[in-house]
Amino acid sequence: MTEHQRAFISTFEPLRERLWKFVRAMVFKYDRNDQEVARDIMNETILVCLEQFDTLRDKQAMLSFCFTVASRIYKAQFVRKKFWGLYEEEIIGQIPTQDSPPDIQTDVRLLYEAIDTLPLKIKEALILLEISDLTLEEIRVIQGGTLSGVKSRVARGRTMLAKLLNEQTPNIEELVLKGIQ
Repeated sequence: MTEHQRAFISTFEPLRERLWKFVRAMVFKYDRNDQEVARDIMNETILVCLEQFDTLRDKQAMLSFCFTVASRIYKAQFVRKKFWGLYEEEIIGQIPTQDSPPDIQTDVRLLYEAIDTLPLKIKEALILLEISDLTLEEIRVIQGGTLSGVKSRVARGRTMLAKLLNEQTPNIEELVLKGIQ
């Protein structure tokens, strides 16, 4: 045993029982008689206090130092337990998600890529109508021209998109011929 360890033991031993009562009271307040948690916190506190014993300027402050270390260790475990609970597959499966399924994300990406290939006026008319949910009259005011012009741009845009998207979708027979199923 080193001199450092002897000094720690002589300072800590008279305070051990008071520290144990403090740790038990702190743990039992929240964890309802969990001896194992109290022992773990006590052991961790002793270890940290031993490692940090040289930083203690006044040995009379040892009890306060131990209480502070114990409460910080407990709070860290309490916070960790609060955010990192048990993982149960059934419960996780029931939590609603805001994300779209991967197949829909792919479809949306393909749609936006196809929209980007359209002429500017047609692209703008389609986005304003379908995505921004504006009326045909509001689109006419924004783009100028006539109402029938807006209608024809939207109709042409839908036709062009359908054609573009059908070209991007691989044919099942082509995949089978290539050996991809």
